[in-house]
Amino acid sequence: MPDPIDTLLTADVFSARMPGDSFTQSCGYCLNILEQRFPVYREFLRSRGVGDFPPQPSLADVQGLPAIFLPELKTCEFAVPKDVPIVMRLTSSGTTGKPSVTPLDEPSMRRRVQAMLASYRAAGIVSGSVEALAFLIDPSQTQMAGSVVIDAALRATPEVRSVRYLVQQKASGVDFALKEAVAAIQEAGTRGPVLLVGYPALMAAAMHGLASAGIKRLPLPAGSKILTGGGWKSFLPGVSLERDDFQKQMADFFGLAQDAIRDMFGLSECPAVFVQCSHGHYHVPAFTWAQAIDPETGAAVPDGELGLLQLTTPLTTSYPLLKILTTDKATLMHGCPCGVPAPYLVPRGRASAARFETCAMKMGQAVR
Repeated sequence: MPDPIDTLLTADVFSARMPGDSFTQSCGYCLNILEQRFPVYREFLRSRGVGDFPPQPSLADVQGLPAIFLPELKTCEFAVPKDVPIVMRLTSSGTTGKPSVTPLDEPSMRRRVQAMLASYRAAGIVSGSVEALAFLIDPSQTQMAGSVVIDAALRATPEVRSVRYLVQQKASGVDFALKEAVAAIQEAGTRGPVLLVGYPALMAAAMHGLASAGIKRLPLPAGSKILTGGGWKSFLPGVSLERDDFQKQMADFFGLAQDAIRDMFGLSECPAVFVQCSHGHYHVPAFTWAQAIDPETGAAVPDGELGLLQLTTPLTTSYPLLKILTTDKATLMHGCPCGVPAPYLVPRGRASAARFETCAMKMGQAVR
């Protein structure tokens, strides 16, 4: 029998308004593995009234699963069984506190890379030959999810001729060589289309470095793109960016259409990544179910209403991340002008975890 999770990853990425049978079957398959590997997680589910899933679970069955409140994963770690070979331990950036750690076995890591690459292709990010310049920490020097997974996805893409990292992790901290980055952009542009990927604050610094050198515009070759992720508020001291202003400035400076400049939204604990479409909306891929949740009732709120972002993603079998409740505020919407049926999420900033520490979906007391 084919692995239902691998089958789910072959789905048309942005074709579904709501999760279908392939998604719910993958959830059941993932849950079965997690319950076998993590008895404490199984006890947590049973304490919340969740019994064995039917062979063909419905969306209502998946809806009934309790979510793990994300801040709890930083203080209440699950012991990974010794017979589960972990190939990577991804970390979050830790910009809002202690970094979280996500242990991945080979299938979970492979699926995460496949999911990212599928979203990139569906959004038109990798549609032709490019040379990638990564405004990210060299993945040989870090386990941060952004660097490691993006690197794996780019290197699995035949259209990406090469990948060069412009940030180094040193004993003294993060080192961004501005002059080298400026020169790298100039040189890469002479060889063909370029993909600039990574922290927007660093890209903005490179653009200002070029301008300071007397270069007011540097049109990149046709087919070039810019893909940003993270780093909007505090990656560089004193640098604060507004996404729309940044994208307009980059489009003007590098001579690109504004829809060639996209942003992506994601979390290290979730293998799905949300990439902006040509209209600037973060569409939900077919292998995750995004909901905005009322933290007091645990119920999903209607389209357009604000809630905490809850993500159900059946791609990780090496750690209980099937359903997580985040501290990110978001609204969910349908009807994007780009024409794809998939809903899109609108990030609305981060809520205070302390306010929701008694949330009904918190798992702390259930597993201690």
